[in-house]
Amino acid sequence: MQSSLTPLQTTTSTTCQLVSNSDVWVELRSLRDMVVEQKVELRHLTNRVTAAESIVEALEIANTGTPWGLRMFVTISGHEAALQELQNSNKGTRLPLCVVFRARVQEERRHEVIQNPLCCSLNHSVGKVAFSASLLASGEGNTVGPTLVYKNIFTNIGNHYNPTTGYFTAPVRGAYYFRFTGHVAHLSSYMAMSLEKNGHCVVMAADRHGTPEDREDGATNGVALQLEVGDVVSVQLKPGAAVWDDQYHRTTFSGFLLFPL
Repeated sequence: MQSSLTPLQTTTSTTCQLVSNSDVWVELRSLRDMVVEQKVELRHLTNRVTAAESIVEALEIANTGTPWGLRMFVTISGHEAALQELQNSNKGTRLPLCVVFRARVQEERRHEVIQNPLCCSLNHSVGKVAFSASLLASGEGNTVGPTLVYKNIFTNIGNHYNPTTGYFTAPVRGAYYFRFTGHVAHLSSYMAMSLEKNGHCVVMAADRHGTPEDREDGATNGVALQLEVGDVVSVQLKPGAAVWDDQYHRTTFSGFLLFPL
């Protein structure tokens, strides 16, 4: 079949096709150049991040032992009302609040290192991190969660456990040991306690509710954890669970730094 196009139409069509192909190659070259530029920029950003991480690591080593922890959080939040505001805005979940704690502690630490590195390097030695507390400051009874706030302080060296929030905040990167105990003394309540790091369950201690033949019972657990600066550790009760405490301090939470890393 012969083409119905005139020579002029054929020439015009070929020219348009060549122009179109030329435009495609121009666009492809432009895209290639953009990719090359992005790769170069990514390489520069990677180098900058690596350098920044090295600086932060050096600062952490130089300032090992600084009792940051909850002191930094209190500096930012100001008072208990700020904590209550955070809790109200994070109802229904504990993880965001833990993340807020950690982020604020780390940000305050970076700020203080930049503003006054000499002061940071002269702080307390790394070995002075230990706390132990029982649940009730006075009286007796069951407590429900989710977060257990241990108010009767036996020891709080370094002040990294906060009896207002129930959270321990790691002041330095290191290996820590934590232990918690719970007591059941009620026929209608069971106990299920979990030790949590940054809102994630690590270990649990639990027991069913009491019976007429076995009215009281207890459970305990412990774990060694590697923590980064600003990590938070707490004891949480599962929904519907309760735990008993009285003047004998049956329900406790303790922890201490084994060694820095």
